[in-house]
Amino acid sequence: MKYFVKKTDSFDDAGIGSVSLSPWNYPAAPETVFRVIRSDDAFSVLLRCYEKDPVARIEKKHGPVCNDSCMEFFFSPSPDCSNGYFNFEVNANPTYLFDYGPDPGDGRVHIDWDDGDLSVRSTRGEDEKGAFWQVTFRIPFELIRRFAPDAALSDGDVIRANVYKCGKTDQTEHYSCWSRVGTDGPNFHTPEFFGEFVL
Repeated sequence: MKYFVKKTDSFDDAGIGSVSLSPWNYPAAPETVFRVIRSDDAFSVLLRCYEKDPVARIEKKHGPVCNDSCMEFFFSPSPDCSNGYFNFEVNANPTYLFDYGPDPGDGRVHIDWDDGDLSVRSTRGEDEKGAFWQVTFRIPFELIRRFAPDAALSDGDVIRANVYKCGKTDQTEHYSCWSRVGTDGPNFHTPEFFGEFVL
């Protein structure tokens, strides 16, 4: 899979990615889409799910939001994932979990960055497809380079990423992804299956 990240200040200029693959034996997830743009100093991400009443029970930062109705953006700032990867997981409150680590093991750490710099916002609305909830947030390049100092984030560079939708507690359990994950069961911590984001 390949997505082109435009340099612009408007999500309206960005391509729409569809989180529509369900490679596991679970009911279909609610329709979920994303847009990603960039400036000279940050990525901005928009995640939207067509779900009227999302489950949003977790209120503690870095809590298990994946048990709620959750949208997730995972990315590695290198084309071969050698710089490790970040996972940003968020419910509709919005409460988020933001981690970084070199691999899927126990060495992952919570990222406590100034919430104002991340600009995490959740809104609800309705369009021709129906009711939705969406979350927008920023990921400053300064933050990325704090963990991956040699990250290449210039025009023409390629990073690796995947976008997910999941839900477990008090709802029909579901999982979907943008770039197909080739595991027997749901496992989002699989950078080997991240798609390409071209800057």
